[in-house]
Amino acid sequence: MNQHQLNLLGVQGMANEIDDDGALAHVHDRGELHVHLNGAVPTSVVREIMADEATFFPAGFDFERSMTRIAPCDSLAEYLTPWQVLRLFPRKIENLDRLAYAVLASLADNAVRFVELRSSVLYLSGLQSCTPAQAMERLIESTGNAAQRHGIRRGLILTVTRGDYDASNLATLLQAYEDIGRPRDVVGLDLAGDEDTPYSAVLPAMFREAKDRYGFGITIHAGETGRVENVRAAVELFHADRIGHGTAASKDPDLMDLLANRGVCVEVCPISNRLTGAVPHNEAHPLQDFQRRGVPFVICSDNPAIHQRGLADDQAAAMAEGLSVRHMQQQYEMAKRFSFMEGLS
Repeated sequence: MNQHQLNLLGVQGMANEIDDDGALAHVHDRGELHVHLNGAVPTSVVREIMADEATFFPAGFDFERSMTRIAPCDSLAEYLTPWQVLRLFPRKIENLDRLAYAVLASLADNAVRFVELRSSVLYLSGLQSCTPAQAMERLIESTGNAAQRHGIRRGLILTVTRGDYDASNLATLLQAYEDIGRPRDVVGLDLAGDEDTPYSAVLPAMFREAKDRYGFGITIHAGETGRVENVRAAVELFHADRIGHGTAASKDPDLMDLLANRGVCVEVCPISNRLTGAVPHNEAHPLQDFQRRGVPFVICSDNPAIHQRGLADDQAAAMAEGLSVRHMQQQYEMAKRFSFMEGLS
């Protein structure tokens, strides 16, 4: 990511340690803890799969303009436009293999040594007309084979979306997990979706119970759209180990202390945060506030293919926001410390 591209995101200034291509000269190993599988599929592969499966693009969808997000959006809804297409594939097992290989290849290009991939198994079940258990097995096999070929360790995080069916969807996912023998590949649960959408009253207890029963790590998308109370609920009600984005937390000193004292890690996605408007162009990113207040954080890429970037670029963006090369050199160990995967060395 060059200076001009960073300026488009509202980032002021570049650190001297970043070269002309935005690379970090002294960071050789990376861990990725917040990346959505479909948001990491290269656009060229998206087009190939859509053609192979004879899937039509939605009416009025301009692939060249609407499939990527490289300048700040007016709203989160605008940012999410690519999902009009991303939710339409893969219908074929071989295309799941194809996209998994492409995603892991891109991660390998960014020197990622381990990754926790997020995916909604239920959408895959619907597309491929199979049971949730079969979809979970297919996802485990495809991503596992791709990770092995690229020399990356990977775990899977099951995503549930806020809404009327979140509790029943979680119950379905957990039953599928049981049905296939509690595979070690599944390491955590994630709650995502519009933060203004209410979730079921029983959902926090279900997350806590799954954490206790299966040893899952819990990560909650919260505080991305300015709702401080969602971050507190993630910690106190869901017993979150990590917070996805969490930028709003910096507005509440007591909440920052809560995160620091409980050691709850914030998954910071600098490029995404600027593109979605989670951090407005005229405000400083809270990264330095997290650093000063002792709130642990890891730099992540969120939806790198949508941004036409990768984790290396997000780390460069974090430095442009005021962090140092030393902070980036510490990120690999931080990612290992807060990973839900066991036995990372």
